Amino acid sequence: MKKIILTSIIVLATMITFAGEKEYMQAMEKNLQELKTAKTAADFQQIANNFEQISEAEGNKWLPYYYVSYSYMNYIFVGKGTEDIDKYLDMAEAFLEKARELSPDNSEIEVLQGWIYQGRIQVDPMGRGMVYSEKAAASFGKAKNLNPGNPRIYFLTGQNILHTPEMFGGGADAACPYFLVAMEKFETFEPESSVSPNWGKEYNNKLAAGCTL
Repeated sequence: MKKIILTSIIVLATMITFAGEKEYMQAMEKNLQELKTAKTAADFQQIANNFEQISEAEGNKWLPYYYVSYSYMNYIFVGKGTEDIDKYLDMAEAFLEKARELSPDNSEIEVLQGWIYQGRIQVDPMGRGMVYSEKAAASFGKAKNLNPGNPRIYFLTGQNILHTPEMFGGGADAACPYFLVAMEKFETFEPESSVSPNWGKEYNNKLAAGCTL
């Protein structure tokens, strides 16, 4: 009898876990679809809120925290002016740190960290450009050491170089090799799951199209 009860408990626990995982995946996929069609700062704010709710319900998973951070980065770059950028970058970085605690040594997290550093430059390009460009490059270097096949490394490295003055080694000609490498990497990249990071291809390839082969 004890064996039957124990077996029933195990089966029930497994069913509950699977049901929870299914609900989690459905919520993630729904919000990722909305993320693809989002256009305004208000859209990205709402999606950030949605992912934050998922992170509160699924505190042991790094991806919801990652997507809160990613949503705030999109919020910043579709917004106008520099007002409150640091505030939202702080929020993006705080959620990314929570993701890092759950998944240390993660290439995707280090890529997003580099993008956050790029965002810091927007507030004061002259005053922050050199410091945060170096910080971004360091994050991309760490991401590359963790997973050299991650195309977002080369895409965002290219953007970092593209917006660096030519006198400091930047500009379109210097950035193009990175966009072209990213384009190749995107063709073979396979995300770990349907909700794993898989962004950047369309914009990277648009930038790569302007490069001389």
